[in-house]
Amino acid sequence: MNICIYTSDRASMASLVNINYLIQQRPDHNYSFLTIVRHQPKPDLVTRLKKVYSELRFDDGRYELQRDLEIIDKRIKALVNPVDRKKFQNGYADEVNDEKSVAFLQKIRPNIIIQSDAGILKSNIFSLSNIATINVHHGLSPDIRGIFSTFWCLFYGIKEKVGVTCHLIDEHLDTGAVVTQKALNTNSKTFVDIEVDNYLLARDVLVESIDKLSRKSFKLRTEKDVKSYYFGLVNPFLYYALKKRNFEPLMKISEKTFKLKDKNFLEF
Repeated sequence: MNICIYTSDRASMASLVNINYLIQQRPDHNYSFLTIVRHQPKPDLVTRLKKVYSELRFDDGRYELQRDLEIIDKRIKALVNPVDRKKFQNGYADEVNDEKSVAFLQKIRPNIIIQSDAGILKSNIFSLSNIATINVHHGLSPDIRGIFSTFWCLFYGIKEKVGVTCHLIDEHLDTGAVVTQKALNTNSKTFVDIEVDNYLLARDVLVESIDKLSRKSFKLRTEKDVKSYYFGLVNPFLYYALKKRNFEPLMKISEKTFKLKDKNFLEF
């Protein structure tokens, strides 16, 4: 199976643990990397000192989310067993969906493309896989879409919607047909612990999805009238308030508007 990992030189720890785990668990596939090089400069000393001063000056909870995200990254990083990318075919691009990306994908003709922090893919990219282009979403999509899904599920008291979905990529965000979906079964109480558990679940969801797609035989099943919630960035003061409540919900999901979406599954 020819698998291309479409990623970034700034990929998150969550993506790195998924990809490295996949390659180590399923080494017989033919992997390649298409990396977007974003040339993001590191902050200089003055900027770093201003950040330290600000955190000390404004100790009112506004940096609590940032600190906990850094803790999550450190815990995930300890679990990443890196692979040597020099052993694989590598391509480089300047922007997501650009001509360099298209040229590389047309050259290698992947069976599967894995979106791994490259960005939002357009049809000129996701149409270039001859089996599937997939994304690993930390939430049960299309019910829960967008970013910071774990936080919003805790915020609205729908912990049963915390989990991982591997889905096909289509023209919309987190609405593609589900390949594999697993709810998180955990006794963890804090956002940090729940998120780390969910990131570890994602590794297995990705491997299982690749195994399924390798069979190359599936059909589409559709459910109608699914409540679909799209969430965005987290206000750090909301996070602080939720943490002060020991992650007891702050609102009911019924107070959040939603759109009805079809939910598609791949059956193997």
